[in-house]
Amino acid sequence: MTAQLSAIAKAVKPSATLSLKNEITRIETASGVKIIDLTAGQPDIGPTPDVLAALVEGGKLHKYGPVPGEAGLRPLIAEVTNRETGSKFTTDQVVLAVGAKGAIDTVMRAILDPGDAVVILSPYWVTYPEVVAICGGVPVCVDCKADLHPDIQKTAAAVKANRAKAILYSSPSNPTGVVYTREELAALARIAREAGIWLIADEIYREFGFDGKKPPSIFSIPEPYDKTVLIDGPSKRFGMPGWRLGFIAGPTELAKAATALLGHTSNASRPIQHAVEVAYKSEQARQATVNMVSRYQKNRDVFVSGLNSLPGIKCPTPEGAFYCFADVSGLYGKTYEYDGGSKATVIDSTTFRDFLLRKAFVAAVEGSPFGLDTHVRFSLAVSEKDCTSAMANITKAVAELR
Repeated sequence: MTAQLSAIAKAVKPSATLSLKNEITRIETASGVKIIDLTAGQPDIGPTPDVLAALVEGGKLHKYGPVPGEAGLRPLIAEVTNRETGSKFTTDQVVLAVGAKGAIDTVMRAILDPGDAVVILSPYWVTYPEVVAICGGVPVCVDCKADLHPDIQKTAAAVKANRAKAILYSSPSNPTGVVYTREELAALARIAREAGIWLIADEIYREFGFDGKKPPSIFSIPEPYDKTVLIDGPSKRFGMPGWRLGFIAGPTELAKAATALLGHTSNASRPIQHAVEVAYKSEQARQATVNMVSRYQKNRDVFVSGLNSLPGIKCPTPEGAFYCFADVSGLYGKTYEYDGGSKATVIDSTTFRDFLLRKAFVAAVEGSPFGLDTHVRFSLAVSEKDCTSAMANITKAVAELR
């Protein structure tokens, strides 16, 4: 036996939304230009002053704390979640984790045996299939309909054919900004109920609904399913993704299993939990979220209008989250020149991403890691100036395609 990496470690793909950072830095250094970065799924502002002050105060909590979370934060999260979604969680059903990624990873560890299938609705967050595989499961990705909404019939068929252990989705969706309707949510709950499997709902973008509409929660449907698990957290709404805090809310048996697992891996930071408790109570923080949603809606309107004015690009209007997911396949086959004479052809979403970097000095994320190679994801969580500048650069670059 030789010392070598595991098959799982060898198979894991780096996060597409994070790995672009190195390429952006390389081009900026080589070309002497500033790339407008529309890749990151994070707000462009940070926590409000009262929340930052609470983080400093929370530094006094330097000893180990309760594994599932702080005594003041867990009941507050249950209260806020119940009010926002119509759920009926108790404190004991809420478990804090190291980010939403950590929450999903912990849930998968708690429910999967080796070889269990998880049906993932496409397009999906790049982490979903990877974390299922890391935990020994088999990701089964189900294609969406043409409007990027879930295909209920295909989902039901995939659950049955693969004897799936769970269904996993996000709404509002990363990467599409699609908000699932109550009818679609009810249909997913029905499929899970009839199959007797877990239904895992990632609602981390629930506060980001546009046009004055509140995205419906899976718990707002007429007959919520009792094996539904909520993944959520404060990172998007309060501008604190780097603080790495998320939570699981679900059946008591799952919460107990998650707590046991976290007791041997890594539970959430106490100072951060202290600050987040203040954030959930803060009027400053609440207003900052409202302002973000308003700004990102304006960015959406600028970007969707601009993209749809370009031949070969089609971009549906996102209803939530803070992304545009544009179909750029109409430009496949076209060529361009860069670096004083080098030529390249756009043949897929990755080469279109490269085209944007080279010619528009705009960074976006190719659609293939999200399960749809015809599309590219743009983050709208930037300043109005960056948004309008990026759109102007893209317009000029696309005009040079031949």
